[in-house]
This record gives sequence, C-alpha cells and structure tokens, in this order.
Amino acid sequence: MKPGGCYKDMFKEALNQIQQPVIVTKEDYTIHFVNEAYEELFELNREDLVGGHLHEVFTGVPEESRMVTEMIREGRTDLKKKISYSKPKGTLLFLDSASQMFEHENERYIVTRFEDLTSQATQEKELKKMIIDMTVNVVPLSDSVGVLPLPPILHDEQKWIIVEKTAQICRDERFSKLAVNLSAIRTLDEELGEIIIRLVEVLRVLGVEVIITGVRHEIAAEFSQLDINFERIRIYQNLKQAIEYFFMDK
Repeated sequence: MKPGGCYKDMFKEALNQIQQPVIVTKEDYTIHFVNEAYEELFELNREDLVGGHLHEVFTGVPEESRMVTEMIREGRTDLKKKISYSKPKGTLLFLDSASQMFEHENERYIVTRFEDLTSQATQEKELKKMIIDMTVNVVPLSDSVGVLPLPPILHDEQKWIIVEKTAQICRDERFSKLAVNLSAIRTLDEELGEIIIRLVEVLRVLGVEVIITGVRHEIAAEFSQLDINFERIRIYQNLKQAIEYFFMDK
C-alpha cells in the first residue's frame, strides 16, 4: 500500500471516531468522504454520497447554507456559520458548521463538521412563544372590557409583539375598552413608552378606548421625563379605579 493511501485510510478512520458529523469534499465539489455520524444525522447512505457532485446530491439547499461553495467562491480557507437544512423526510435541522481547507498530495480538500442545534433551537422557539403568550394575556372582564397586565419586559421579542398581539385579541374578542396594567413594570424607558403610545393609537383606530393603570410613583416620574405626549391617555393609579371608570354610568 502506498504511504498516501495509508494516510488517507487512517484519516478516514479518525474521522469515523468523531461523534460530530463530518463531510470531506474536494475543490471540484466532489464528495470524498462522510463519517458515520454524518450518515446518522442526515439520514443518508455513504454509498449514495461519495463520488457525487455536492450540488447534484444536495439540490434543495439554499444558497446561504452552501458552505463549501461560499468558501471556494470567496477564496477562503475556513468558514463558520449557523445554517438550516431540511432532511429528505422534511425534518428541519439547525446546525452550527465549521469548514476548513487543507492540502494533501497537491489536492485541496474541505472538511466540514457540524453540531446539531435543533433541540436547542426548538427549545428557544418554544420559550419565545411562551414569553410572547405571557406578555400579551388579555383578561376579559365582560364581553366588551378587557385588562392587559403587562409582565416585566425581559426580552426584545416582548416589546415588539405587544402592539400586534393585543390589537389582534381586541379585534377577535370585540373589546371596546381595555385597561393596560403596568403594576409589574419596574422601570420605563423611552422605547417601551413609545410602544405603549403606539398601542393606544392602534387600538383607538380599532375603536377601543384604552386607559393606563397600575402606575407606580417611580414609573410616574419616568413618564414625566420621557419626551412622549401622554396628554390624551387617561391614567389611573390602580386597577380598581380603572374598572370603576369603565363600568360607571356615563
């Protein structure tokens, strides 16, 4: 056996021992090797891959996920990025990938290894959905009156969903009055203040009367410091006052 062949066999065996999925391609996009972890993750057989052209084997891969293509096109020797890939049966994978170019016997190869982040990404997606659901939870007081108790805003996703989700709920439930309770809000920055103003304006267009309630003393002070016009918004110190206003005879 030639020394080069022995080296290649040892190299492939070493890659097979790695638990991370690995694919080795040549500079002409020919698939040279995939390890067992790669076969398992992508649910593909080595015999169907090795020797094939990368673009012909993986026809539905979006351009931003073509690591090897990007490396060769830009003349890079390494590349790291997060990508997504849809398996033959439709399962979507979220992957952290790292590609490295090396040379052996005057031929250049690209080794790409993957880390499966699908479970983590799914958990993060479910967490974001839970956060959004907790952020916009309108409590009905009657067929026409609801209360939106805003929880502490810890994620940017919460801020930008407030207007859209609240407007949708009020439209679907046909609320004509809504009390936005800020008693759980410890601090109010200009961005959140503008979002509250935007919420009031959007709901007014939908025919919903909005009042602000549960305003702490420190929040009231921050209200006055913000360069935002709250003059057209009715504000009460507690929810009891807001409910009395909504249900009193006018």
